[in-house]
Amino acid sequence: MDPDSHRTQVRNAWVAGSVILLVAAGVTTAGVCVQQMLEASRPSTPALFDHGLTPVNLQAPATWTNRQCGSCHEKAYRQWKASRHAVAATNKKFHAQCIQPFDGRRQWCLNCHAPTNPNGDLLPTEEPHELDSIFADQPQWLVDGVDCLTCHVRDGKVLVTRVTSSGQAAHPVRLAPELGTAEFCGGCHQFAFKSSHYGDEFHGQLQQASMEEFLDFRRDGGGQESCHDCHMADGNHLMPGGYSNEMLNQALELDLAASWQDQPAGLNLSVSVSAEGVGHRVPGGEHFRFLTLYTNLRNAGDPPSVIPFSEPESVESPSTVKPDSVTRVTAWPRIEIMRRHLGLRERGLDPSAGERLDTRLRPGERRTFRYFVPVDALPSGSMLTVSAELRYHKMGDPDARRFGFALSEVIHTIVRTEQAIRREGADR
Repeated sequence: MDPDSHRTQVRNAWVAGSVILLVAAGVTTAGVCVQQMLEASRPSTPALFDHGLTPVNLQAPATWTNRQCGSCHEKAYRQWKASRHAVAATNKKFHAQCIQPFDGRRQWCLNCHAPTNPNGDLLPTEEPHELDSIFADQPQWLVDGVDCLTCHVRDGKVLVTRVTSSGQAAHPVRLAPELGTAEFCGGCHQFAFKSSHYGDEFHGQLQQASMEEFLDFRRDGGGQESCHDCHMADGNHLMPGGYSNEMLNQALELDLAASWQDQPAGLNLSVSVSAEGVGHRVPGGEHFRFLTLYTNLRNAGDPPSVIPFSEPESVESPSTVKPDSVTRVTAWPRIEIMRRHLGLRERGLDPSAGERLDTRLRPGERRTFRYFVPVDALPSGSMLTVSAELRYHKMGDPDARRFGFALSEVIHTIVRTEQAIRREGADR
């Protein structure tokens, strides 16, 4: 072959190879750019929850577990393990309510209490697959309840309120300031009544309205910025609420005063309950929680009366008490109830039905009950003891019986106080 022809072929082959490489590189680069553009244009899964309409799709690697989170975030993990969130789907109360035929056996119950459940194919009004066996078999997603991944993972990325270099080195992260808002909590902790016919319909007043109450409180000048100020103070992942008597004692104060009156002769009692340092009505959360206040009077030498743990019958406190109103009392104990009632009107079932009262305490409210005990209704002793006891009911007695609870499991004393007073004229 002619040397010049050989050189020409070699040169042409080299040029052709270079062109092929350039084209291939260009196609690869274009492909990467297109992929990046598609990734950028794909909407991120919202951090906020949707009030139980759907489960949460984490798209997290199978190796991501709560225990793995705890290997770095040891304190937060330990707090979460002791929290109500950790047993959201396995506690006795949820189990009893979820499997009952009336208002239970719905997918939307699991979507809030076990948000990583695999039933994304179901409407919220449908019955979960093999519901009864779920509680017997205890799959991991049920045991985890509302866990680390539920709140902190979307699209295979860890949601954070502050991006750090150590966090970026450990796993993909996504800045999500929503985590620090009331709306983030409200995605599960605020919802109305669910229709049994339409998968995405709610009706009536809110069953749980703490977020709405809190936002109203904040708009009216309340100091707290988010739910976290009280329920996650200093980042505490225990997140205490109505099941914590320590939290209830921070939110509620009970004061008692007694004085003698000559004309007409008798005893004046003043019992005050205050909701201080709380940004929503008390009790908050589930609508079937309520408070009872028991005031009692006895001879100082007598042992305190044992008042059974039960729901009082046909007694209701007014939502507002006039400052000058005094109730004449001749029988003990005197009982006041602070409760939210949801009837047919409030449930959105009958607009013509009568309106039911909401007598729970408002944020910052101090409600004072004034009683007058005439002298002829007083115990006979010269020294008397007045007592006041504030109780918390997680549910009413009929529900407790329906779900198989002892009343002592759903009622407890928040605080009790008493005062001694001398009966005037007793030694004359």
